[in-house]
Amino acid sequence: MKKNVFICHASEDKIDIIHPLIEAFNNQKISYWFDEAEIKWGDSLTSKVSEGLRISRYVIVVLSPNFISKPWPEKEFNAALNMEISSGEVKVLPLLVGSEKEKKEILERYPLINDKKYLSWGSSINNIVSELLIRLGKSGSRSEQQNKKSLDFDLPKIKKKFSTHDKDIFLKEAFKKLKEYFQNALKEMDKKYNEIETDFTEIHKFKFLCKIYINGELENQCKIWIGGLGSSDSIAYVDGNFDINYDNSMNDFFSIETNEYKIGFKLSNIWYVDTEFKNIDLLNKDQLARYLWRRFIKSVGP
Repeated sequence: MKKNVFICHASEDKIDIIHPLIEAFNNQKISYWFDEAEIKWGDSLTSKVSEGLRISRYVIVVLSPNFISKPWPEKEFNAALNMEISSGEVKVLPLLVGSEKEKKEILERYPLINDKKYLSWGSSINNIVSELLIRLGKSGSRSEQQNKKSLDFDLPKIKKKFSTHDKDIFLKEAFKKLKEYFQNALKEMDKKYNEIETDFTEIHKFKFLCKIYINGELENQCKIWIGGLGSSDSIAYVDGNFDINYDNSMNDFFSIETNEYKIGFKLSNIWYVDTEFKNIDLLNKDQLARYLWRRFIKSVGP
């Protein structure tokens, strides 16, 4: 089956860059070849990657400081460039990650892409998805989009009413997202670091535990559950030392709140990871997952 894009990347970039990118592709129904999904236990890596490159229309190369230190992604990158040179058609779509200094070093390392337009990874991936849709012919040209935008009318924001049922559904979906995010992130830690072992335990449908061991010693553990401060419409978090069965003690909690236009989680203001979340009034499901994961791993490394 043909794919729109092949994702060429370093394994270290999966959690922060590749997984959010894949989620955005899924939302836009953009098909992709991703090693984690395509290569099964026992498969030939060379054969599978060659097949992925052959059946993919474009190759998004995520060029980061992690990428340039890995020989395998470079082989994929070089193979894609050779295909582009042989066919005379655009194949490689560079996506640069890092500081301006790091991007300059990447461009110096790979002079063949100096004359290519590249995109930079930022706080939003909307621009990346929009550019890819244009490349795939699933959206109008840039001039068409600009003309359309110039003809747009100012429309009023419509106020919404959120029922108790809406809140219950949002809470369950958010908790499911949390579990999946933590499970996948822990698996990536296991793959990347020989010194680290992790454990995920689901206590019941609405409570789970995570542990990180370094060289066999427990580095950190956390418990996340629905509830907190006597409320059934919030998510609570605790790490360090805690009683698995005692849920009245926590380090952080997030209550569901609504305004006239959206529903989300209100920060408790007990603790902030970084400035990304400080000015967000209501966190969505993805933001809550990233927020809690960053808090959990803060003691593990810089």
